[in-house]
Amino acid sequence: MYDLNAQVTKPFIREFFLDAYFPYDTLAETGDVVQFDPDGRTFMVMNKTPDMLRNEPMEYGVVLYAANTSGEVWYSSGEAYNSQYHKVPVWLKRSVEAYALITEVLFGYGLESDEEIGYLGINKNELYIPHSYGIQPMDRFFINSGEYYMVTSVRTRRFPGVDVCEITTDNRE
Repeated sequence: MYDLNAQVTKPFIREFFLDAYFPYDTLAETGDVVQFDPDGRTFMVMNKTPDMLRNEPMEYGVVLYAANTSGEVWYSSGEAYNSQYHKVPVWLKRSVEAYALITEVLFGYGLESDEEIGYLGINKNELYIPHSYGIQPMDRFFINSGEYYMVTSVRTRRFPGVDVCEITTDNRE
């Protein structure tokens, strides 16, 4: 069961945010990806709070973010020489069929202590992705539509089970 959020004047909330209720015996945890039947919409579980009755959960109030993209997480395993004897990175898949939400940065740019100084000032987007995919800074997120994004920073503590990454267009080979 789900409800539309009362703050529908905010574009992000209107497009990507859903309040829902899961049964008391659900196996879903924060960071899980769930799919609605029959329309096939895909969401990430961002928060799970029990509604208690006599010290037992009778249902869980959950917050869901819509996954507006899917793709693969790749990481560089070093370099190799191509047919023209140029060094190029060797990309390996960290995860296949990774569901995520890509959106513009909502609240401005913060400076992280571990952020590469060369990436300051570049127009960035945010990627909300389950922590279980193991995404790391400098990884590549390949969207099934053919776009590549470079992960410039990963925030693991904003939501339990979901990483918030800053990404920018990836022009590496």
